[in-house]
Amino acid sequence: MSLTFKDLENFITVAKSRTLSEASEKLDMAQPSLSLGIKKMEKELGLPLFTRGRAGIKLTPQGKMILPKAEDALRLMFQIKGAPTNLSFKIGCHPSVGMFVLGEFLRSMHRTAPKLNLEIVNGSSHDINKKVAQGEVDFGLVMNPLPIPGLVTRFIGEDEVRVWESKDRYQDSLILNPDMIQANSILSRWKDAPGTRVEVPNLELIASLVDSGAGFGILPSQVVKAQRFNLKKVPNTPTYKDRLAVVCYPEIIKSTEGKLIFEELKKSFKA
Repeated sequence: MSLTFKDLENFITVAKSRTLSEASEKLDMAQPSLSLGIKKMEKELGLPLFTRGRAGIKLTPQGKMILPKAEDALRLMFQIKGAPTNLSFKIGCHPSVGMFVLGEFLRSMHRTAPKLNLEIVNGSSHDINKKVAQGEVDFGLVMNPLPIPGLVTRFIGEDEVRVWESKDRYQDSLILNPDMIQANSILSRWKDAPGTRVEVPNLELIASLVDSGAGFGILPSQVVKAQRFNLKKVPNTPTYKDRLAVVCYPEIIKSTEGKLIFEELKKSFKA
């Protein structure tokens, strides 16, 4: 059997894509070559790995059995080959985004690529987007990114900004960060919003104040989850849908290490 590192990478990417076209784009290779490689792998293993139909390409029961083993093998091969010494990547994000993504991401990277050096850079999503474009950050975790020519933007999940309160709320003040576009959007649509406002620039502090009962708070759901406060959603109030993306240059995400970092960031958001 002559399966290669590349064969495993191709199989895993196809397994996590809806179509061969989508997988070939991720891998930056021609679709016929990718299809041929998958058929070669099926022939060598003697197993059907995918069904192909109008709904796209899907794993067979045999393919589902092979997938976790292929992922383990890929991680092992990466560890055996070893990441180049002193190879370092900068990951940029807003501190609040880091709270609900980076813990799981760093744990996973420790398991799969312990030799990679990672540096965390904090800033607003707008600033991180610019730092990626300027080459100061390698991967940006950015909420609602603006398109910048030359950069790759891959969305990895959604969050919802909404109004929260504690069961111990003792007043009707509204606690918010006035610089948040999401908060201003909600305010513009909330007809019965409290007139008394407490402006706080830090989302974690807003969550803490709301938990203490100091008023209503406008917060991303993931921040509330990360803080582990027992807050409840205020019914019949507007919401704002956030989209989280990984932003980087295509040359970086095409590298073996870059692909690994992207996949682990995506998995960590959903963890």
